[in-house]
Amino acid sequence: MKIDLSKFKHIITGDVRFEEVDSFGIVHNIKYLYWLEHARTQYFFEIGLPKNKDFFSRQFPLVTVHTKIDYFNSCEFTDEYKVYTRVSQIRNSSIKFENVVTLKAGRIVAHAGGVLVYMDAKTKKVERLPEVLRDLLQNYEGDNIKIINE
Repeated sequence: MKIDLSKFKHIITGDVRFEEVDSFGIVHNIKYLYWLEHARTQYFFEIGLPKNKDFFSRQFPLVTVHTKIDYFNSCEFTDEYKVYTRVSQIRNSSIKFENVVTLKAGRIVAHAGGVLVYMDAKTKKVERLPEVLRDLLQNYEGDNIKIINE
């Protein structure tokens, strides 16, 4: 699989912990989703959203509505890994993420995508992404983001 990692400006690193591996000694498939969520959260902080415990639940609720992941290799206990994160697309009320997990040496372990939607915290109804978020994403991603206005 050929993925252009130069499009990814955000990277986090980690070490596989013992509690993340299964009886075969490899990272359990669900653990990757936790890594991706952590990477997305750190991405939002890096682009300028505040580190505030109520921010994502009350002030800026973004809900995951779709996740897709393909596994190509595995990680084992003590392996060092990287999670590359980018926003590839903005629509009216949604953000499309792309993630790649690699081992430190560069071997691709997984390729994932996800869609988050913005909703009103009180009504729980989907709404247009706030302009401040759109601007932050566009400024960070530059020409590597696709804007779809429907």
